Amino acid sequence: MTGSRLRSTGSRLGGSVVTRAAGERADQLAGRAFVRELARRGFPYLLLAPTLAYLLAFQIYPILYNLWLSLTDLHLLRSPVPRFIGLQGYGDLLARDPNFWPIFRNTFVWVAGSTVLQFAVGLAGAILLNSRVPLRAVWRGLMLVPWVTPVVVVGITWRWIYDAQFGLLNAYLRSAGVIDQPVVWLGNALTAWPALLLASTWKGYPYMCLMLLAGLQSIPKELHEAAAVDGAGGAQQLWHITLPLLRPVATTVALLATVLTWNNFQMIWVLTEGGPAFATSVLATYVYTKGFVFFDLGSGAATAVISTLFIIALAVVYQRSITRRWETEVA
Repeated sequence: MTGSRLRSTGSRLGGSVVTRAAGERADQLAGRAFVRELARRGFPYLLLAPTLAYLLAFQIYPILYNLWLSLTDLHLLRSPVPRFIGLQGYGDLLARDPNFWPIFRNTFVWVAGSTVLQFAVGLAGAILLNSRVPLRAVWRGLMLVPWVTPVVVVGITWRWIYDAQFGLLNAYLRSAGVIDQPVVWLGNALTAWPALLLASTWKGYPYMCLMLLAGLQSIPKELHEAAAVDGAGGAQQLWHITLPLLRPVATTVALLATVLTWNNFQMIWVLTEGGPAFATSVLATYVYTKGFVFFDLGSGAATAVISTLFIIALAVVYQRSITRRWETEVA
């Protein structure tokens, strides 16, 4: 009797040990499966972590800090401690700053003039480089030189060209008998804007030319050949075939050029620093002037916010109008 009880107890103990071991094994397998599933799903986020950290540290945080700074009256010459004033800084900027609206108008002149001139020169260059010209590959490579040259280098070069005493432009014009006295090209508002637009066009037209050239090469040659057979001349082919088919590329590069020119600070600052007397200042240079010349960081941040909001609104309206036009033509 005692032996049977011992055997029964031993069998129960053995069964419990086996059950416990099986349970532990199952828990281990389940834990490993959970870890594998977590690793499988979390690995993509781990790969994105460096990019997200960069965006948070150098994009999102500066934007949020600038928004907060625009709601303060921080002026380093008065007090290093910012005081919250809400939207008062925006009101002072829009209603009481005598320089804001002329500078806002200058920004439109700068953006519209640069974009239109870059597009016109880029389109002419793209059409020329798409034709059978000698050494076409060489000219295509040389065309990119202004674009790949740093903006500061381009600005310094053009400033020497425009120099009143030693500049090449005055030297050539005087030798040709066009002018008698040196012209201070960057010291007069009437001549500073054409000088700035010329330098901006030289710097930015290669990008337009490259993108439009890619668009031209995507147009089937059969369309031009059929038009030529029907008696269409070069101007008619350009107006009725090339430009309509080039419209998607043209609208995209025009939008990109508008945004880039709107935020182009270096060219104007190197050439004129916004002078004379804010005559060539745009919103991008005015932000720098307020923040790092006058040390009015609150007002400078508010100017940056207004500039950003306006270019975003302009881009959205432009894109929607182009999309609506495409939909209307397709329908």
